[in-house]
Amino acid sequence: MSAATLPRPPARTAPAVPPSEQNLRFILGLKLNQFRKQQDLSLAELANRAGMAISYLSEIEKGKKYPKPEKILSLAKALGVSFDDLVSLHLGDKLHPLSGVLKSGILQEMPLEVFGLTPTGLLEMMSDEPQKISALFDTFVKIARRFDVKIEHLLLAAMRSHVEQNKNYFEDIEQTAEAFRLAQGWERRPVPDFALLRDHLVTAGGYTIDEHTLAGHAELHDLRAITLRGDTTRPRLLLNPQLGEWQRAFLLAREIGRRQLGHHEAVSTSPIVEVGSFDQLLNNFRASYFAGALLLDRQLLVADLRQFFAQPAWDGAALIAIKRKYQATPEMFFHRLSQIVPRFFGLEQMFFVRFDHRRGTPQVRIGKELHYQRMHVSHSLGVNEHYCRRLVSLEALRLFEEQQAATGSATTVASAQRSRYYASHDEYFSIALAHPQNLDAGLNSCVTIGFQMNDAFRHAVNFWNDRALATHIVGDTCERCGIADCAVARPAAYRALPTCRPCVSLFAS
Repeated sequence: MSAATLPRPPARTAPAVPPSEQNLRFILGLKLNQFRKQQDLSLAELANRAGMAISYLSEIEKGKKYPKPEKILSLAKALGVSFDDLVSLHLGDKLHPLSGVLKSGILQEMPLEVFGLTPTGLLEMMSDEPQKISALFDTFVKIARRFDVKIEHLLLAAMRSHVEQNKNYFEDIEQTAEAFRLAQGWERRPVPDFALLRDHLVTAGGYTIDEHTLAGHAELHDLRAITLRGDTTRPRLLLNPQLGEWQRAFLLAREIGRRQLGHHEAVSTSPIVEVGSFDQLLNNFRASYFAGALLLDRQLLVADLRQFFAQPAWDGAALIAIKRKYQATPEMFFHRLSQIVPRFFGLEQMFFVRFDHRRGTPQVRIGKELHYQRMHVSHSLGVNEHYCRRLVSLEALRLFEEQQAATGSATTVASAQRSRYYASHDEYFSIALAHPQNLDAGLNSCVTIGFQMNDAFRHAVNFWNDRALATHIVGDTCERCGIADCAVARPAAYRALPTCRPCVSLFAS
């Protein structure tokens, strides 16, 4: 297969209805709703006057239907207004400020239905204070343009909010994965059987599994997989041969998940090169969730976590042993824990974050973050800010990279600490796993789960007060920190680097 035949980044998916036609529906719905309320008419009363069904009239007001001209004429007569009053794009003096919101296209792009909203419903709420709301949206658009925020960023933020609001747990997908396992007669086991997954995709799904092509294209070495789907050809899954067996099993399980969940609109690359639509993003998440549920069995994992949390003292080696039992990557292992722990242990006040550090460079950045129930620190921030070196994530990265420097290689490092944030006084018990990225020899990562130190945590986790673990006063970044007397010693490896005001941060530049 030549490079020319490999897929380009997915093109943006065109909306089913042109935005201009959508705006026609929105505007008609807004006007109809406004005229009806001005005359103090109910939906039933107006529907009766116009000779149409209440449900149909409701669909028009919601911007879902655009009636034929004769229906619009009936509505105009029923309201005592002209035909042009309803079909004109002019919103009138009161609603005119909302025209900018409609022209911006933001209502068409954002997946409002995921949060129980419709564009027309949102506009209706805005109609009470159109000038203020229009100014607010205009501000958002200007900020987005100023900082080059693309629609992909908004969709990713919406996806993350959707996951956080559901506490990262989806019972319907859990049940679908369990039903699939039972239907196949596969035993409940901690380690995935790559051969079983492969055989199922080949025989039941008609897939061709290719573990050689990607290795021949250096420009694609960062991709884990590419899925080629054709209307008349067998689907072809290209796997990066540098992946470990568990990672390859996960990608196979995700393809199975797409089939089991009936997803037809799917992304073609892993990781996602470009977001084509919110449906693609949502479907990719759901298929990935299916894969995690299938490979990291919740029944087995909950039993192991109960034993681990029951220990009287923190034991990093015991945690690593559990991860090794399932042979999952540290990130996938912790991500699965972030799905299970709130549901089965009642620990809903928590966060999940991944820090990435490219060796030889000064900057540590957040690569992934999820926050449950409330907005926890730390968040992805500007490139000129430096995360507090007292954070357990950065400490684990430091220990891991010390092992790398001393031995030339390093295994996963587990660290834990109680952290009290200086600004908010919130206290968390944070557990971190630092490890190398296998597709990028120069990149190290640290995944961290932080639990708020509340009554639920103290009840569920026996080692919460382990005296061997100190409580650290931490900040978020040096630039935002109010700790004036920070005396954290700088690691020897970074001693030549300048100090960040007012406290020292790891990898400061």
